[in-house]
Amino acid sequence: MRSRPRTPVLSALTASTCLLAVVTAATPAGAAPGVGTKAAPAVNRVYGGDRIATAINASAAFDDGEAGAVVLARSDDFADALAAAPLASDRGGPLLLTPRAGLSPAVGAEIRRVLRPGGTVYLLGGTGALSADVERAVRDLGVAVERVQGGNRYETAVAVARLMPGAANAAVVTGLAFPDGLAAGALMGMEDERTDNTFGVVLLSAGPTLPAATRDYLDTRDFARTGYVVAVGGDAVRATEGLAPGRLVALAGANRYETSAKVATATLSSGDFFETPGRAVGVATGEDWPDALAGAALMGYAAGPLLITRRTSLPTETRDALVALGDDAASVGGVTTALVFGGPAAVSTDQDAAISAALG
Repeated sequence: MRSRPRTPVLSALTASTCLLAVVTAATPAGAAPGVGTKAAPAVNRVYGGDRIATAINASAAFDDGEAGAVVLARSDDFADALAAAPLASDRGGPLLLTPRAGLSPAVGAEIRRVLRPGGTVYLLGGTGALSADVERAVRDLGVAVERVQGGNRYETAVAVARLMPGAANAAVVTGLAFPDGLAAGALMGMEDERTDNTFGVVLLSAGPTLPAATRDYLDTRDFARTGYVVAVGGDAVRATEGLAPGRLVALAGANRYETSAKVATATLSSGDFFETPGRAVGVATGEDWPDALAGAALMGYAAGPLLITRRTSLPTETRDALVALGDDAASVGGVTTALVFGGPAAVSTDQDAAISAALG
């Protein structure tokens, strides 16, 4: 399979006046990248004053009226949103966050700005996740609204997956924690050039157990025939034991950082999934979920993996994955876009230079 960015949107993130972008490394003078060479890429920050503002700033990658859809999730819990990054990527739009009880005015303004005429806002979860007041406020913007929900987080993930019938693969991650789902969302949000469909969907396990809704959907879609079932993280590996023999890929490390690294290196052109190197990489804290959630949606759209890091230091596993991604991209001129989602309190600023050096 091949993967490509759907549009060259990421350049907007280094120039937009609404972003707090911090360039910490630049291509060395006289070292313009070419085929078979690498240069240390600039590392740019995408962040705002809070999680809602960070997601809005990630949405700046889309020009006015460009997004085919907006996926809207609650800002205080990750459960319904773990499966959402591929949907945002598939529909060509951002993933935004709002308080459960009411629509943030800034989010409402961003929906107006970014959504093209005829576009849809997808609300994730029932009224317990995003209230009827949120839905009413979004409808008052004059846009189409579709609520995507199930009886619980597992059924909601299935409802999201049903909106992507052309996806050939599925990732299974635990729905009881966030780190594995963040990396899986970016991977599944990439595009298969052969079909123009999103690479896959994200489904949830209940820790090491596969809920009936997830198992039934896996059986119905028969991903073992069309592609792969990718179990991300130790719990998901245990939950999927016995499924799809020969078409089940396990990506699990000793900790969340190693698992994220395994998912990222699965995107290498030498791996099972893609034939061409990627030129974009995202990094976010692995100690909280909101910044990485919006980042996963954008990175899937940009055909780049999302790695996680500690707040104060770059884990060895993350660094090694960045080196591998940079080496892989050398044949096409190196990584050109490196984004850190979140401010200095989420990812320390001294990591920017370490990320750039690893990629270059």
